[in-house]
Amino acid sequence: MLTTPVDLKQASGLLWHDVPNRGSPAPINAIERGFGDIGLASAWQGDNAAINPQNGTAVRPAMAVDGRHFLQLPIARNADGSAVTGLVFGRIVNRSGPGSQPLIVQTNPVPYRPATLDTAQARLVTRSGELQDGTAIGEQVVAPGDWAWARCDAANPFPGTPDASQVCVKGGFDPAKLYMVVYTAKDPWLLGVGFAAWRDVGQWFRTAAADDTGTPNPVAQRVTHSIARGVSQSGNFLRGWLHLGFNQGEDGKPVHDGLWPIIAGRRIALNFRWAQPDGMLELHQAGSEGPQWWAKHPDPVRGGPAAGTLDRCEASKTCPKVVEHFGSAEVWALKLTPEWVGTDARADLPLPANVRRYDIPSSTHGGGAGGFNSSLPGKGLPATGPNCPGNNFGTGVLPANPVPHTQTVNAIRAHFRQWVMKGTLPPDSVYPRLAGSTVDADALIGAADASEVLK
Repeated sequence: MLTTPVDLKQASGLLWHDVPNRGSPAPINAIERGFGDIGLASAWQGDNAAINPQNGTAVRPAMAVDGRHFLQLPIARNADGSAVTGLVFGRIVNRSGPGSQPLIVQTNPVPYRPATLDTAQARLVTRSGELQDGTAIGEQVVAPGDWAWARCDAANPFPGTPDASQVCVKGGFDPAKLYMVVYTAKDPWLLGVGFAAWRDVGQWFRTAAADDTGTPNPVAQRVTHSIARGVSQSGNFLRGWLHLGFNQGEDGKPVHDGLWPIIAGRRIALNFRWAQPDGMLELHQAGSEGPQWWAKHPDPVRGGPAAGTLDRCEASKTCPKVVEHFGSAEVWALKLTPEWVGTDARADLPLPANVRRYDIPSSTHGGGAGGFNSSLPGKGLPATGPNCPGNNFGTGVLPANPVPHTQTVNAIRAHFRQWVMKGTLPPDSVYPRLAGSTVDADALIGAADASEVLK
């Protein structure tokens, strides 16, 4: 999706290259169009789990009817042409009742089906809890005869109707238990191609005159600077994209001058076999391995060497200017804080000179709607809680914070454009730190009243 000024002579020279979130592209907004900027959104995700959550995960032959964008990717094969197989795990959490359940990654199904519906060839367990080190509490194996790859409900009870996308359990699901199944899957897609595809499209629109068949670039010679941008899942994509060195184009030069991962706390799980790019927040889910911080730093808790997200671009001299911003949802629920303090949380990690970080305290994922007035009937805080991030985590008890991100994002956009296009430094980073912004857990015990606490 390309958005340009009607008169390209009025183009500002800046290209925003956006990463679609689960396949959904969007044009640049009115403010950016007012600047005369050019917008580009291009596909990267090769599975269609977000498109058809009930009936399969085949790669689509063309753009889906709902407008989502996906890559056309081959299925990996062994050298002799035979199917590639391997072990995959999926989880079912916070579910109850006699009905069958899909294996969910965030809000979408695990994009790999079992090679066989024989439950003796898989292993389903229940757990009452897990420790941070991965130790399972109260794990019990569900006998192969007590569950099925099948669709079932109260009218069609266990063992139900065979269905590779659903798990049916004899007696129904217990909401107090976590269910995890390990099974042999087949036919993985080459999902990691998404990193290269997104890079190459961005580089082509920025630098090429025409493609290999002579089709002209519609914005040729109109782009002088570019910023890569992604929100939530697509911001995680950008972190992984940069970590793996993809801001270096095939010509060895930088692809984008700036990189803006928005409300994104980790890296996406894409460049390996059986990747699950829709993943977000589980204790043992790929995408959080390796360094989450920007500059080189050791990982004493997990035994990792000194490394950083910028290592590859620093080696190739292709690092962009980076701005990241977030709210409390990313801090509390989306694994962001190891980026600040490492895995041992003993000290604040320094930010490189090419990175700015901004916090919008207490805000929800993407910010609230704003516009509330607690003194007017019906105009106060939201009456219902927010949808909690994660796999079927439910609705929050307390009202959602209505503090918006819009005004802060508008300011960041203006400063980032100036930083990329003119070298004007943006404001200093503002975010919580261990040094000077934390207190002992019992420091406020015994305070007489709120005024004493504030003192």
